[in-house]
Amino acid sequence: MDKTITVLLQLSLITPFVMLLIAALVTCGVLRGKPRWPTVAGIALTSLVAVSCLCFFSSRLEQQTYSLTLVNWLALAGESSPQLQIGVLFDPVSLAFYGLISLASLFFLLLSPKSENRPDSESRYSWPLYLSGFSAASGIVLSTGFLELLFFWMILSISLNLLHEVNFQSESAAEPVSRHWWGWNAFSDAMLLLAVFLIHTNFPSLDFVKTLQPAAIQTVLAQNRVALPGIGVTLFLAAVPRLGLFPASALVICNSRPWPGRSLAALNLLAMPVGLFLLIRCAPLLLAIEATRTLILQLAIISTVLTGFSAFSLMRGSDWGRCLSWLAATLTGIIVATLGFSDLEFLTDLLPLIVVQFCVISVLISLVCRQRQQSISEENLPAIRVCLLLLLAAALTDLGIILNPLITASAAATEIRNEVLTWMMLPLVGVYIFGLGRFYFALSRQTTIKSSEQFPTILLWGITGLICLLTIAMLFPLPLVPRFWQTPLMDSASDLFERDWLFFSFYFLSVLVAIILAWMTAPKTTGKPGERTSSSLLQLGETHYHAFSILNKACIQPLNFLVKCVTFLDDWVTTILSRSMLEKLPGFWGKLLSQMQNGQTAFPTLVLIFTMSILIFVLMVLQI
Repeated sequence: MDKTITVLLQLSLITPFVMLLIAALVTCGVLRGKPRWPTVAGIALTSLVAVSCLCFFSSRLEQQTYSLTLVNWLALAGESSPQLQIGVLFDPVSLAFYGLISLASLFFLLLSPKSENRPDSESRYSWPLYLSGFSAASGIVLSTGFLELLFFWMILSISLNLLHEVNFQSESAAEPVSRHWWGWNAFSDAMLLLAVFLIHTNFPSLDFVKTLQPAAIQTVLAQNRVALPGIGVTLFLAAVPRLGLFPASALVICNSRPWPGRSLAALNLLAMPVGLFLLIRCAPLLLAIEATRTLILQLAIISTVLTGFSAFSLMRGSDWGRCLSWLAATLTGIIVATLGFSDLEFLTDLLPLIVVQFCVISVLISLVCRQRQQSISEENLPAIRVCLLLLLAAALTDLGIILNPLITASAAATEIRNEVLTWMMLPLVGVYIFGLGRFYFALSRQTTIKSSEQFPTILLWGITGLICLLTIAMLFPLPLVPRFWQTPLMDSASDLFERDWLFFSFYFLSVLVAIILAWMTAPKTTGKPGERTSSSLLQLGETHYHAFSILNKACIQPLNFLVKCVTFLDDWVTTILSRSMLEKLPGFWGKLLSQMQNGQTAFPTLVLIFTMSILIFVLMVLQI
C-alpha cells in the first residue's frame, strides 16, 4: 500500500482522539489554556484530513475500497469468536459522512459565539465532551465492522448523555429537565447490540466487506428466512433515536427548556448523521426483504408528517433552536423514506443531499445561538441576508436529488398505496422548504440591535461560498475540482420531465407554494426595537374580516330587515283574513241551511262543504 494512503488512513482516526486527550488535560488543569481551543483545533485538523482524503481518494474509490487495521484489541479465544479491531475503512459512504461530520462541526464552532453567558468554570467541561462525541462519530463512520461500530456507538451515547447533563446543570432554571435522552440512548445501544448478536449468529463474519456482500445475504436468506427481517428491524430501531424520528423526537426534542448551543449541535450534527450512516451502510440488509422496506418506508413517512407538523406549528414561536431540530428530523424522515423508495443503485446519489443539507443546518444553528444572545448587529444583517439566501438556494437545488428515485418508484408502483406514499413526499418536501424559508425571512427581518461583539462576516462568506461550491460540483463537474460525487445531478436528471412530467411539475409547484407561504407568514419589523407587526397572511385575513363586516352591515343586515318586514306583513294579513273568515262563517252556514230548506242545494254538496269547512276551521284555529 502506498505510504500516502497509509498515512491518511491513520491520521483520519488518530487525529481527533489525540486532540481529545489534549483537551482533557487542559480541562483538568494539567495544561494551561481554555478547553475551547483544543476542541476547535482538533475539529479543524480533522476537517483538513477529511478534505485531503476526499481530494485524494475521489478518483480511486471507483475501483476499490481501502481499509487498515490500527489496533487489535480484545482478541478473544476461538476461531469463530468476534475480535474487536479498531480500523479505518474508506469508501464513498464513509468518506462522505466523515467529511460531513468534520465540516459541519467546524462551521458551527467557527460561527457560534465564544461564550454562552455562563462562567467559564461551568461551561469548560462541555467542550471536551463535544469533542468526545465528535471523535466517537468519526469512529462510527470509519469503522470496518459491526463490533467496532457498536463500540464507538456506545461511546457516543455516553458523550451525549454527559454533554446534555453538563449543559443543563450549569443553567439555572426553576422548571425541571426531562432527561429522556438517557432512556432513548440506552434503547438505541440495546437494539444495536441485539442486531450485532443476530448478525454474528447468522453471518460468518462481522466485517462490512464480507457481511454486506449480496452472496452472503442470499446464503443467509436461504438458510433462515426470518433472520434478515429481524436484523433489519433491529437496525432500524437502533437508528430511530439518533435520527430524531417519532416517537423519540416527541420526547427528546420537545424538552421543557431550550437546548443549549453545543447540545443542539450534537443532536443535529453528530447524532443524526450517524443514524443516517447506519441505515445507508446497512442498506443491503434493510432492502433485501420487501416487508422490511415497506415497514421502514411507512414509519418514516408517518414520522415525517408528525415532525413536519410540529415544525410548522412552532414557526410562530421564539425557540428557533427547537424548530431547527424539528426541521432536521423532518429532513431525516424524508431521506429515510427516499431510501425506502430507492434501490441500492441510488444510495450514492443521496450522499450529496445529506452533506449539503446538514452543512446548511450547521450554519443556521450557529446563527440561532447568536440570535439568543442578541449578538447580531444592524451592520451585519445585509451580509447575513445574502448568505442565507445563497444557502437557501443551495438547499433547494440539492433537494432535486430525490426526484430521480421518487419518479422511478412511482413508475414501478403496482399498488395504489405505494403510489399514494410517493405523492405524499411532495407536501413533506414543501413543509421542509417552508421551514427553511420561514427561518430566512424571520432571521433577516429581526429587530435591529446594537451589539459590541464582532460577527465573523468573512468566515460566513467563506463557508457560504464553500457550500455553494459543493452544490455546483454536485450539479456538473468543474475544472480543477475533484469529483466528490459519482454521477452529477445534471446527467441523472436530464430526462426526468419526459419520464413523469406531472410529478416533476407538482414537485416544483410545491416548492413555489412553500416559498410563497413562508414569505406571507413571515413577521415584518417596523424599524423600532420591540415593535413587530403581524405577518402578511394575518394582515390579509384581517382585511377579509373587515371586508365581510362592511358587506354584512351594508347588504346582509338590510336584507334581513326587509325579510323580517315581509314576514310580519304576511303574519298580519293571515291573521286578519283568518279572523274575518271566522266571523263570516256562521253567516255562510245560515244561508246554506236556508237554501237546503228551500230545496236549492243537494245533500252531497252539503256534506262536501261541511267537511271542508271543518278542515278550514281547524287550520285557522291552529294558526291563530
